[in-house]
Amino acid sequence: MGWSPYLWGVLLFGLANYIIGILYIQITTPMPRSGADYVIPARLMGPFWGWINSWMILWSWTPVWSWMAWVTIRNIKQLVDILRIAGVTTASVPWLLDTPTAAWLGSVILIAGMLIVMMPPRRYYRIIAALGILSIISLLIIAFGTAVVSQSALAQNMKALMGVSPSELIATAVKDGYDPAGRFDMTTAAGMAGYILFVIGGYQYSASISGELRGDVKKSLTISILGSLTFFMIFSLIFIWFVLAQFGYDFSVGWSYLFWSARSDAPLMLPPINALLTTIAAPSLWPLWLIAAVAAIIGVWLVIPASMLYINRLALAWGIDRLTPKSLSDVHPKFRQPMKLVILEGIIAVIFYLLLVFAPDFNPVNYAWWNTLMFMPSYLFPAICALLLPRRRPDLLKAVPWRSWLAPLAVLWLVIIVPFYIFAGVIGSVPPMAPGLSVWEYAISTGLTATAVTIIIGIIIYLIVRSYNLRRGIDFNQIFKLIPPE
Repeated sequence: MGWSPYLWGVLLFGLANYIIGILYIQITTPMPRSGADYVIPARLMGPFWGWINSWMILWSWTPVWSWMAWVTIRNIKQLVDILRIAGVTTASVPWLLDTPTAAWLGSVILIAGMLIVMMPPRRYYRIIAALGILSIISLLIIAFGTAVVSQSALAQNMKALMGVSPSELIATAVKDGYDPAGRFDMTTAAGMAGYILFVIGGYQYSASISGELRGDVKKSLTISILGSLTFFMIFSLIFIWFVLAQFGYDFSVGWSYLFWSARSDAPLMLPPINALLTTIAAPSLWPLWLIAAVAAIIGVWLVIPASMLYINRLALAWGIDRLTPKSLSDVHPKFRQPMKLVILEGIIAVIFYLLLVFAPDFNPVNYAWWNTLMFMPSYLFPAICALLLPRRRPDLLKAVPWRSWLAPLAVLWLVIIVPFYIFAGVIGSVPPMAPGLSVWEYAISTGLTATAVTIIIGIIIYLIVRSYNLRRGIDFNQIFKLIPPE
């Protein structure tokens, strides 16, 4: 069919994700609470499991904010390069990615995300929705542009504007190690599967703000979760295939290879982002590509405030259950947000970003074991909660959509995800120990030590808080027999 192995992987694992998407709808509908990724495991699996799941989610996401800030800066550079290629300006801004500039600009980008989260919820959701619509419009523009441009125009303009032809770019990539005829072995297939494992995500996060959904919760969750997943599948399968077909597989993948493996040889030191390709192929249509480039900046930046809100909903639920100081979760009467939490998130985000810029070896986003282990409960716990729901909370069973499918879908998901996670997450995402490297050196360099320490700190905090609450005469277990107020 002319599809790449990546697209086949997205198709197969993407279809499997509909199972966990339905499980999220089933376990959240009878218990619609903000911070559901904490609240639901805490009520069905036990308070410790709810805490450790949300604690690991918190620390899996915070380093990602630093990466999103850096990609936003990269996309700003791309926008300027697009204008330069089109002849609109002669400006060149390679210094945007230099350490001093990137440090302060990325910090401003993160603080802007924090300020958006500080807005009253209704205004926040309106802004997020408007920016999301802009991103979708940009995809339609790029789809149109990809359809009307030709490979011959791209080849001619590439040589004239950038001094390198597609064939010369492919030759450079081959010289640097790219193999157009390469085949997947066990290691490379696992690596690709590891990327697919983590890239298909985010569609389910509306479940964690389910307490703020309006109207029919089941209907809203179904449209949001399954609709988002369907949109991702259409984009990944049809749009990416179309781009590869129009611009050439070896050209697109070879350029990407240079960006990730030999960046100085990549044109403009950028990846072949869609708006950049269409600008090279049809520079006279630069106003259209400019819209797409602006949307690319906003779309990546949007991850920061969206996931910050998701995280502070988890932490808000901690405060209600007395796992963190109540003052940390107090909602500001004007902004209707837990302001201390939001400010704390912003500070943590800036710290991780400065680590990424000045000391990348100490930023968890670069650790192989970090996300592999930190995200793992998010893939397993929904199925376990689904299996426990009839026994732990039979009073909620009548509100479960498609409840006769609850247990079969949970078992089916576990059968799929456990071996796939071992293959994609562990084998595909974590490098093997090199000969001559000690276990301790390996654990430090791959982030296994940092991950283990972070999880142990979470366990210690839970035990201390539990002991403190019991000494105060609070029936800690009774708290978790009740569904918290919204």
